Amino acid sequence: MTVQIIEATIHQLDKLVQTHGDDSVTLKPRDTHLPVNNVLTRLCDDLIHMYGKLANSNGTLGVDPNAHKFPVQLKDYEAQTVGFLAFTKVAIELIAGEMKKAFLSNGGYALFLRYSVDEQDFLLVVMLKLRPGAGIDADTLDLTETLNIDLAHLHEAARINLTRWRSDQQPYLTFIKGRARKNDVSDYFRDALSCTSFTDSKHHTEQVIRAAREFVMARQDLSEGQKRTEMVEMRQRLFECLDKNRIEVPLATVAAAVHPQDPEQFVAHVRSDAHANAYHLDDRFKPHRAVYVGLKRVSGKIGTVSLAFDVADVQAERVRYDPNTDAIILSSPSDHLKSAIQEHAAASQQSA
Repeated sequence: MTVQIIEATIHQLDKLVQTHGDDSVTLKPRDTHLPVNNVLTRLCDDLIHMYGKLANSNGTLGVDPNAHKFPVQLKDYEAQTVGFLAFTKVAIELIAGEMKKAFLSNGGYALFLRYSVDEQDFLLVVMLKLRPGAGIDADTLDLTETLNIDLAHLHEAARINLTRWRSDQQPYLTFIKGRARKNDVSDYFRDALSCTSFTDSKHHTEQVIRAAREFVMARQDLSEGQKRTEMVEMRQRLFECLDKNRIEVPLATVAAAVHPQDPEQFVAHVRSDAHANAYHLDDRFKPHRAVYVGLKRVSGKIGTVSLAFDVADVQAERVRYDPNTDAIILSSPSDHLKSAIQEHAAASQQSA
């Protein structure tokens, strides 16, 4: 992968956490491009690598010119009616305007990076934080205090695939979205960039598994027995598909795993009017491993007893359910497990 930096700049937003209001944010814009040197190249490579690991949400840019200012400015920049620096200064004002409303947000340095990879054109916007560190003066060998860019905590970042955006090919916008935070402090960042809809990798993986299951159950060419067999085989194919495409998987590739004989039938199922408002699947998404591993693993609890086993154990009848006794039966337990259970059962009987 060869990264070609086209242009870049950085602006500062000074804001203390737990403040808000018109005077809570101070802007310090940069008036020139960042020089394309080894420092920027290394930072760019590290950022792209880190972003690829953390980006978990897809979105679209708003289309209302009155409410969504960032896409308007982006179109002007694309049309070359405004330059890169002018475009980024307007964008940083939009970010500052939303940041003023966010009580828990704090300041940082907004990096705007335009680059290309494999004939794809990208714009990366990321809020960078600094962390204190230690350095060595090369002349005196004294230890000195330093401030370093903290790449380990990227909470506000977005990347637009300009190549896809120009042709309105979904998804063209990806985000880093904080996990399991009830009041996400980075909402202001997405609002500033006019992201009108986004769904994360967990949602996409859950929805594609649900769509695949419902597709098999709706197939008219299979008997009930054949559906059960196909469901097991489909789950295995889908797991292998998602596991082999952990970074990004096209919906067409998923369709080929769900229904190898006619993938377009699955795509039509997902895109049909009956399901268009139910699945919300993009053309590409990042599989969420914690979700898709459930295609081959079953887990649950019965009281204080935790169970976890592969689907293959069910197929081999090492694990089965007895409806007559409403019990899960484990076949061929190890000698250690048998003796431990017998020991505790005997002790329980004696105490009774």
